Amino acid sequence: MNSLFSKVHRAGASVAALIYQNRAGFRRGLLGLGFFIFFLHALSMTAFADIIDLSVTYGYQNTAKAGRFLPLTIGIDNTEDRVFSGTIHVYMVESKKSVYEYRYPKIVEGKSSDTMNVTISLSSGVNQLLVTAEDRDGAVLGSRRIGLDVSGSDAELIIGLISENSAALSYLNGVGINDGILRTRTVKLDPDHLPTEETALDQLDVLLISHYTMEKMDASEAKAIRLWVQKGGYLILGTGAMGETAVNPYFTDLFRQTLKPEQMKLNMNLEDESEQQRKLACSPVYLNGGREVIFNDETPVVSVISTGAGLIAVCGYDFCDMQRFATDQVSYVDTLFSRILGKGRLDTLSVSASERTLRQYWDIQSLMSLSDLRKIPMPALYTVALCCYVLLIGPGLYFYMREHSILRLYRLSVTLVAILTTVLIWVMGFSTRFQGTFLTYARLKDISDSRIDEKDFINLRSPYSDDYVLNVKTEYYVYPVLKGSDYNGDITNISNSTETARTCINNERDKTEIYIANSKPFSARYFELDNKMPNTEGSFQADLTITDGKLSGTLVNHTTESLTDAAILMYGRMVKIGTLDAGQVVKLENYALESVPVGANDDIAARVTAGNGQNFLSYYLRNYLPGFFSGARLVGFVRESSPSFTSDEDIESYGITMVVSSLPVNSTVDGNYSFQALFQDPEVQAGDYDYKTNTISGTVPVELRYHLGEDENINGLSIESLHTESVAATTTDPVGRILPFAGSLDFYNTNTGGFDSMDVSSGKLTAEELAPYLDAENVLTIRYVPLERNTDVNVRLYLPMLTVNAGEVKKQATPAKEPAELQQNATAESTASEKDVSETKETETETKPVTGNTTGGEQ
Repeated sequence: MNSLFSKVHRAGASVAALIYQNRAGFRRGLLGLGFFIFFLHALSMTAFADIIDLSVTYGYQNTAKAGRFLPLTIGIDNTEDRVFSGTIHVYMVESKKSVYEYRYPKIVEGKSSDTMNVTISLSSGVNQLLVTAEDRDGAVLGSRRIGLDVSGSDAELIIGLISENSAALSYLNGVGINDGILRTRTVKLDPDHLPTEETALDQLDVLLISHYTMEKMDASEAKAIRLWVQKGGYLILGTGAMGETAVNPYFTDLFRQTLKPEQMKLNMNLEDESEQQRKLACSPVYLNGGREVIFNDETPVVSVISTGAGLIAVCGYDFCDMQRFATDQVSYVDTLFSRILGKGRLDTLSVSASERTLRQYWDIQSLMSLSDLRKIPMPALYTVALCCYVLLIGPGLYFYMREHSILRLYRLSVTLVAILTTVLIWVMGFSTRFQGTFLTYARLKDISDSRIDEKDFINLRSPYSDDYVLNVKTEYYVYPVLKGSDYNGDITNISNSTETARTCINNERDKTEIYIANSKPFSARYFELDNKMPNTEGSFQADLTITDGKLSGTLVNHTTESLTDAAILMYGRMVKIGTLDAGQVVKLENYALESVPVGANDDIAARVTAGNGQNFLSYYLRNYLPGFFSGARLVGFVRESSPSFTSDEDIESYGITMVVSSLPVNSTVDGNYSFQALFQDPEVQAGDYDYKTNTISGTVPVELRYHLGEDENINGLSIESLHTESVAATTTDPVGRILPFAGSLDFYNTNTGGFDSMDVSSGKLTAEELAPYLDAENVLTIRYVPLERNTDVNVRLYLPMLTVNAGEVKKQATPAKEPAELQQNATAESTASEKDVSETKETETETKPVTGNTTGGEQ
């Protein structure tokens, strides 16, 4: 290369000499000089071109939502003949210009291309990433800086589509929902290459699967979807003429009755009588532990069930068959998501990325405020040492030396005693000081029959400013917990700075290394570690039945874990167990079933445990059990001396482990069953109501409409109030105190059209007493009027829990048609619908407005 540039320079000198000697050919020389400069520039471009050409795509359709995991697809093109063996680096800038870096080893053969899929944690404010390829010596062979499109993602509800006819679902895109706060955005997932890790789905708000044969899905792909739902995802399944084929084999466990599709007339509630009903292939949908949310002539066509922090909704019809109707009637999409997700969940999805990121960060920071009692000094011991020191250097030494006539040595003796006492105090405090890198952790173990999902939150620190490392076992995925970025400059300017604080997650083949450099002493670095493993330790087995406000059955601990402060949590209810040893059998008839305030996470946690466990349980309730959830959750604590995610023995650690497990609850006895009225968010007719906490303002009345299910044979209502003695009346909240509701309950009488004040002191209403207050769709309207003593703008009131008691409705079975015939009819209907939509767009200039209430499918 040097010889090449020497020749170039000599050529340039020759050209200059030619111009000087022959001024008549100045123009020709100038032209030659221009060609020379162009040639030199071309050579420099060739000499410094990237050896490794990188391309990066992110999220879905290059859209990113902050505060979530972001999948990256990195294309690597090796332009040289020799093999590339090095690392791929992904840089991002966190707050205070702190650089976070991910490293992944990679080998690419010469003159070939490859891709790699990675997932990073994206905080708010991050608008760019830098991806580089470096060899083993650290030389950069290629780089790519990309900007992130995060500007409009806060106002979007991103819907992932899995369908063999995704074009028929185009009506789901660009629709305003939740009073126009959110606008839907659909992204198509490749049915043949679905994600196998739930983190790759984290950018999605909703995943909709329709007109898709579930058997084509790989088991690892289905597992990733189920885990994504448990962590807060919303899955919607459309079935239609496919029936069981649309859910078998991965989701058949959800159903109480087999899907039996038939030609069903779904009421559309339109002004045009010719469009009042549409005939579609549809199945009634009944789920185990789920509730029906959309009906057609008292037949449930959409039902939902909560799973962990997420939700699964199953629709009896195929969403592709709704193309014509939903294209004309845009309110259908808004109504569908409002009925499935509810106002509370939609409001949560409407939270901005910055607020979501900060809330996650502060939650983790609060969670990691763990106290290692071994580091706390003993005040009494220090007090004794101080008293002995004062007595010794004062009257003790003085009188002793005067008695022995050696007072001339008093000053020297005081100095020696002071030095010895200083050494003693230093030795006494040795156990309270950190000698090197240390961490605190909070481990969450979710135990099921087949697997254990472990999540560890750690706070890694050092008392010194030296660089330090933590080696994590390779089976754990490591993600930083970030606060948010305020950096708007070019990331390439600080990515290699030797003075900037740096956190590197080096994903090697045999371990994952967390490397922290240029960090101030005791600076907190938070990380989330995820691991999933087969369950070889045993599980918790339960046979729980709840009737008439009482819990019965047995709970058996088949695991190797002995739990303290164990409890069974249900929606609005709780059973405190205490100690649950390994192998212990618990008879639940001996334990009281308590009513607890919905959404009061701190209060519930305080009833179960104290100290670090209370903070951890409150975090779990707030992030993993928000809103209504079905079934029950067993929670308990295990105190361990060492973490399981690292083999580094020279790192001090302290932590706490919480074990959780989902338990089924049977609410049906002798054909009668019970369910919570809050399984579906009530409609607010008037007043100030909070969906998340089931609280109202203490100053004005609130009117709520409860949808109890059109096909329910309701035979009673239980009203479970929270008593002052069981709830801390001085519970504080960011806006003030929260108290149990005290006042009157007025029920709307459908016969008279007015409100009747009800006596609910007994806590129960019979079917006869309730009948005048239920309309044809089993909607109950209640007005809550607080007492005058609650008239304080800083007071909110917990509303009572409403438990509906119902009996099974026996319906005459309708012979089901063969799926092949229904599929043929559905295909013909879909084809006709697409043709009608095309013709309608060509001939019509206006879309007919919706009238009436669209409550489901093609209704």
